Amino acid sequence: MSTILLGNKPSTTFLKKVVPGKTNKGFSIIEIMIVIAIIVIGLINLLGVAAFSLKISTIIKQTSQADSLAKETIEAVRTFRDGSDWDDDGLGILNTGSSNPYYPELDAGPAWKLTSGAETIGNFTRKVVFEKVSRDGSGNIEAVYSAANNDPDTRKITATVSWSGRKVEIITYLTNWKK
Repeated sequence: MSTILLGNKPSTTFLKKVVPGKTNKGFSIIEIMIVIAIIVIGLINLLGVAAFSLKISTIIKQTSQADSLAKETIEAVRTFRDGSDWDDDGLGILNTGSSNPYYPELDAGPAWKLTSGAETIGNFTRKVVFEKVSRDGSGNIEAVYSAANNDPDTRKITATVSWSGRKVEIITYLTNWKK
């Protein structure tokens, strides 16, 4: 320790002893360990982001496939309606309600037919449910079906595709346009 006089005030400073041939290797090793730890933490975070991105990408892909299956179901039902007679072999005679699901199936011709039950395609299960529709005095579809106001020429169509606890649902209404 040495005392240096700066102006009127004494100042005490600590001087570092330098010994020839001796280095501070321990300090350098600690620095390297800290840098390695920071790099490892950064890589772990990057792997987490990559895993999350992969999971989201898979969910988007599955949702897109399910949406396509649901749209195909609606189009198949529309084609079935157009190629059949509503009251003889068409939508007018199908069982209604959620306990009576159907699924579209290609028939000879090729034409679509509706088969009772649900269909499994890979990890997806698809079904279509038909419900009766009622209309109020103004001709608008009622939110809750009323047998007193039944419209025999309209059906509510709900196409559902489900997988792994998720589902895509499309709802539309079809009428007996030939009448």
